[in-house]
Amino acid sequence: MSNFWNLWAVTCTVIFFALMVGIVVKYWRKNHEADANKSLATFDGIDENDAPPPKLLFICYFVAFSISVGYLVLYPGLGNWEGLVDWEQSDDKLSAPSTTLDEQFATVTDTSLMSLAQNEAITTSGRMLFQTHCAACHRDNAQGQKHFPNLIDNDWMYGGSDKAIIHSIEKGRNGAMAGYNEVLNDDEIAKLSYYLASLNQRHSNVPAVKVELGKQLFTQYCSACHGDGSISNQELGVPVLSDDTWLHGGSIEEIQHTIRFGLNNVMPAFEGQLSHNQTLAIGAMLTKSRLDWDAKIASLDTDAIERGEYLAHAGDCVACHSAEGGEPFAGGLPFVTPFGTVYSTNITPHASEGIGEYDFENFKAALVDGKGRHGYLYPAMPYTSYQYVTDQDMLDMWEYLQSITAVSRRNDDNSMIFPSNIRLGLLSWNIVFMDTDPLSYEVPAEIKESVEDVEKWQKGKYWVAGLGHCSECHSPRNIAQAIIADRIFQGNLIDGWNAPDITSNELYTDGWDVEVLTDFLHTGHSAKGTAFAGMADVVKNSLSLMTRDDVESMSYYLIKGDTNNFISADAVVLKPKGFDDSAYNSDIYPVYQQTCGACHGEDGKGRDPIAPALLDNGIIMHRDPFNTIAVTVRGLEPTYLVEDKNFMPMASFEDVLSDQKLAELITFVRYHLGARDIIVTAEDVKDVRETLEKAGYAGGVHTTPDMYDQRDRNINIK
Repeated sequence: MSNFWNLWAVTCTVIFFALMVGIVVKYWRKNHEADANKSLATFDGIDENDAPPPKLLFICYFVAFSISVGYLVLYPGLGNWEGLVDWEQSDDKLSAPSTTLDEQFATVTDTSLMSLAQNEAITTSGRMLFQTHCAACHRDNAQGQKHFPNLIDNDWMYGGSDKAIIHSIEKGRNGAMAGYNEVLNDDEIAKLSYYLASLNQRHSNVPAVKVELGKQLFTQYCSACHGDGSISNQELGVPVLSDDTWLHGGSIEEIQHTIRFGLNNVMPAFEGQLSHNQTLAIGAMLTKSRLDWDAKIASLDTDAIERGEYLAHAGDCVACHSAEGGEPFAGGLPFVTPFGTVYSTNITPHASEGIGEYDFENFKAALVDGKGRHGYLYPAMPYTSYQYVTDQDMLDMWEYLQSITAVSRRNDDNSMIFPSNIRLGLLSWNIVFMDTDPLSYEVPAEIKESVEDVEKWQKGKYWVAGLGHCSECHSPRNIAQAIIADRIFQGNLIDGWNAPDITSNELYTDGWDVEVLTDFLHTGHSAKGTAFAGMADVVKNSLSLMTRDDVESMSYYLIKGDTNNFISADAVVLKPKGFDDSAYNSDIYPVYQQTCGACHGEDGKGRDPIAPALLDNGIIMHRDPFNTIAVTVRGLEPTYLVEDKNFMPMASFEDVLSDQKLAELITFVRYHLGARDIIVTAEDVKDVRETLEKAGYAGGVHTTPDMYDQRDRNINIK
């Protein structure tokens, strides 16, 4: 500091200090003149009196002044004055890492990042520098966020060598991809996105032909840079497209956005802000974090991971914790309730966006108690069922979830109405509505004679009541959205479909047996019909990935029944006889022939691979005609469960038949092909149609394929 600025700093400090002391001394001398009874002013009827300040205040001031004088004598504070104790800024422990970094490197001979990662002092300095220069984009934990890569995994677009990492920090990177909005139409972009999603074995509800056409488009427009999508080009920063790491978002919607508008990502160069040693320190910190992450993954039990993956499939975790077309386990699926919309959360091991900061006890608390680290969970999370999962199975699931790729997708904000948005209130819900009694595996006396294989029944109950959480969808709920225990499995309305009554009595009456039900649950196809809508997703993401033996135990349990779920003594198995001469000669048959017969056959026995049989079909035979009506009103898309068993799309008949004619047709079909003599009225059809239209599930024959995607997700169908 020059003499002028030294003198300037000293003069300003002394003058300011003298003024402060003078002001305090002035008021201390006038303190005895103060009159507590004298009013200086009145505000809104309140007097401000001239009361003297307490003597303690002046004592504190003089103590502070004395300490200040001592500080200015002992430590730097007056221009170039160094103080009597010879203290320097580098002596401050908080400043030491950045100010002594060169000193730390002076003793280092091996400057490879792997070697530096073992030096705690250097990695500590690197972490502080990272927090200052890098965390805003890459997060404090260096796991990144959308558009900004994870720096502690082994997926490096430009290479993970020391040279590449140092180059990225010092010189920066600029990744660009052209947009194809003016080259490809919306349908072509959609097909491309389906193909890209299929590269990492992601399920998408589209026919295989669209994926194949997308592959052809990829070869034509994308292969010059991306090859076949399975290898990267680190010279250009071209990523692998066949893994589950998506820097710019891996949902179908985000993939389409990237294709449509392209990218122009810039990582700024820091060589003008950081010294080479500082760059090495950051690289060392990242290397240590990567090694720590690798060690954490390596410490996981591989057998537990394999078992945990199976259990996660059994629990259908991916279905709820993935948005439609979104990245697996990254959350974002909306659950519309009478109290607002709840979104599923990211359960990947990302520290800030997922559950990376959870430990097993936190995970268990969420799974069985509905208690997250930041508040109680809404019962849309089926913890009321998961409470029955054994500790070992929970631990295996935890190991698996720690092993999957961390996804940086942020959780959506719930939109719950007051007071449902107060999380603490959910504790009261748990106290009032959650039955925490242990699950009984004793066969009820009413069905002991019919349960020949007790072990299979118990095994089935564990799957159905616990991870399978079948009651969560298939049971009616009360006004507080709690399952009505004495009406378990009696059906419930979800997403515009009736999750049907699956009580043992209904299954028995409709002619299901263990083998046919197992076929249905395990493959989605059976002699009693084909899974569709939400149930098809359950089969695709969960039941089809379980062993047939485990699925068969579930079927056995459901068929045999349990408490509050028995086959009535007077129950009779329905046996549809199909169309007879009277049916063929009826006035309504020509309507059936024109609307249904072309696909389902003139005799209602189906036409492979066009449409399933209506004769002896579980939905047609079901006591409640809701789904039969809903299918005709909203149409139905294929499930794409098994390639050679996919049926053709079914169009909506909302704009084709009147409510009265549709009611007559459904009554006719249910009577002859389902042995149900319950008359469906025009009012029944109207009620279902208006319910579906209100929620955006029905829009006529021309919009059937897009109904579900374009509906208003914030409308509660009830």
